[in-house]
Amino acid sequence: MPSVMDPETIHVDDLPGIWNPIQWEMTEQERIQELESQARASLLWAVDVPEAILRLLLEETHIERAFTPPEGFDPEMQGEWNDHLITFKFKRIFQLKNVDREHDRLTVTYRVEDLGYWCVEIEPERVTIERV
Repeated sequence: MPSVMDPETIHVDDLPGIWNPIQWEMTEQERIQELESQARASLLWAVDVPEAILRLLLEETHIERAFTPPEGFDPEMQGEWNDHLITFKFKRIFQLKNVDREHDRLTVTYRVEDLGYWCVEIEPERVTIERV
């Protein structure tokens, strides 16, 4: 079930993580699916680590095309928006509400669209994630 952390559906195995690009001819539908898969992975890499962890655990990694800059887009930090580039964004908005850094602790709070507030607390030997 998306939007809650479901320990029964979190995949775990002892295989090493690998990735290789498609090396054969693809149909148009396969090409679109591959582009979307790579876009999802790139978006997860582009967001802050606490947000990526939370998105993965809540299964909130669905993406969609972005035809206009999303709310909060900063052209000085992210570059000028280019209408000619294929751009993706996450469907569900995670809005950063608070960052608290202390010695050996980072606490980040997000407002997750339609799901309330979630807190990610990272310490040297522990990570705590909870709805607040």
